[in-house]
Amino acid sequence: MVAQYDIKGKVAVVTGGAQSIGLATAKSLVKLGAKVVIGDILDIGADEAEQMNQAAADRVAFFQKCDVTDSPMLHNLIDSAVSEFGRFDILVNNAGIFTMPVHLDTTGEASQRCININFNALVDATVYATNYWLAQPDRLGVVINLGSAAGYVPLAMSPVYSATKAAVNMFTKSLSELAPKIRVNAVAPEWVDTKLVDDENVGRDHITIKLSGLIDPQVIADQIIRLIEDESMAGEIIRIKNETKPEVCHLPNATRVIAMLKPMIEAKGITL
Repeated sequence: MVAQYDIKGKVAVVTGGAQSIGLATAKSLVKLGAKVVIGDILDIGADEAEQMNQAAADRVAFFQKCDVTDSPMLHNLIDSAVSEFGRFDILVNNAGIFTMPVHLDTTGEASQRCININFNALVDATVYATNYWLAQPDRLGVVINLGSAAGYVPLAMSPVYSATKAAVNMFTKSLSELAPKIRVNAVAPEWVDTKLVDDENVGRDHITIKLSGLIDPQVIADQIIRLIEDESMAGEIIRIKNETKPEVCHLPNATRVIAMLKPMIEAKGITL
């Protein structure tokens, strides 16, 4: 039987948590007994947190406005988990944006912003959280990253978005050796029914959306919970397609790559 990480009593930080996947994840965590810190640039996160507190008749959610590209602000968001709820156990790097084709980005600002939000901030938060947990001898940590099917299948309408998600996927798989102290996993969905698909460079009538359909955000949240709870999952990515059973990505993580190379290493007499 696979060991299960008990979410009850834990404290999670969810970036981009005011709506869609982030909000569905925050609510799912609270239902399982966790408390959540919601970070977002959207002020509606405060209303969502208050509604969650009222529904629970308890202080289970806290909102803090956060631009993830502002490193001190992002670090402070994570610190607020400890200051508000006394501990920090789970990080969900959900914040992300879409962007235009490179030939339309005449200044490069849009592309750089996409990189900063989708990847640089995700790395920043993960590094900060990892160092916090490593300094806590009795504490385990879990990070869930938002990758994308676009990290495997290139998108002509947004090469930079696709590149950031490929980076997220490989970053996640490269961190498998942090387990069991810290488990880092990711979800990689196809198109999800969020405001991202309403971007002027996509649209709900785009051929790729017509082909794949849209996934309900709760489906993504359910797989995030799965990755948090299943202690056998580290450096893993769950690919999610519409109306298809989610599957674990077949590409090896860093731990399995080393295991695969071990016979060659030993044959060459190399000492690790």
